[in-house]
Amino acid sequence: MKKSFKLAVLVLAFVVAVAGISEAAVKKVKHAITVNMDDAGGVAAATMKDNIKKYSNGAMELQIFPGSQLGGMREHYEACQSGAIETIYVAASAASKFVPEVGVLDLPFLFPTDYDKAWKVIDGDLTKILAEKLAKQNFVLLGIAPYGYKSLHSGTKQIKSLKDISGMKIRIMPSKTLELTYKAWNANPTPVEFGELYVALQQRVVDGGENGLSVIKAQKFNEVQPYLTVSKHGLFMGLMVANKRWFDKLSDSEREVIIKAAKENITQQRKYVAEEDEKIIKYLGENGMTVYRLSSKEAAEFEKASQPVYKAFSDISAENKRTLDTVLKAKKDFGY
Repeated sequence: MKKSFKLAVLVLAFVVAVAGISEAAVKKVKHAITVNMDDAGGVAAATMKDNIKKYSNGAMELQIFPGSQLGGMREHYEACQSGAIETIYVAASAASKFVPEVGVLDLPFLFPTDYDKAWKVIDGDLTKILAEKLAKQNFVLLGIAPYGYKSLHSGTKQIKSLKDISGMKIRIMPSKTLELTYKAWNANPTPVEFGELYVALQQRVVDGGENGLSVIKAQKFNEVQPYLTVSKHGLFMGLMVANKRWFDKLSDSEREVIIKAAKENITQQRKYVAEEDEKIIKYLGENGMTVYRLSSKEAAEFEKASQPVYKAFSDISAENKRTLDTVLKAKKDFGY
């Protein structure tokens, strides 16, 4: 009886040890996002998690930390740059603090207001330039995906013109391009961290802001912002990046898993926003927001006022000018 008991104990210890080794052998990959799992970024991240497990035969696991659990946007970039977080998907605007050229993605009315056309412009030489710049800051660019075309939301009045937005305190992300844009529109750009934005809108610390439609819905901004203006004045884009030192130390097969899963994440997210935009506009209109779509004439007024922002962006550095020129050339080449 004692021998059987000892044998059982030994078997149990062996099983626990093997399980522990197996668990330890799984390569954990921390992935931070500021949005919730029901946002476009979260929906795509869930698929990426499944794909990494599948493509690695269970040898790698994506651990998703949504909803700013690991800090705000700047903290995410800093943690990824240092290696504390392996991969992140965060608004491109915040990356402009590390790589000023990324600010080109925030320029108003620069990209076509058609998703397929916009990606043709973005996925060529522009992506190559940004990847090179990010690599110098210890990032690997895995892809650019949208939160969607930007819309303006307000708690005080419907925005239909420059006169309407004049003097309003508009929340922006920490981006020089966004600061220049709203000053050109005679508004008062006010940085607010994303995790604090709902309360800031609710308490009227700021009057309104700009966001992708999926973000507005997922963050329930319709509860505290009664006015929505579908302006499409820019693409609210996010960068998926990895820590370069970590990425370079992976085996060839592990890097291939990350690259393949990230690419499918980007594809899914682009598809998601394109299919969901109109559904979300309808939802927001039925759940507390008065929806207004800028006419082409009204949009032209904002676009004309935005032209000095292009020069101001280019004047920051020769590399900024080169980056903007790359976008303008791509648009011309595609006939946009």
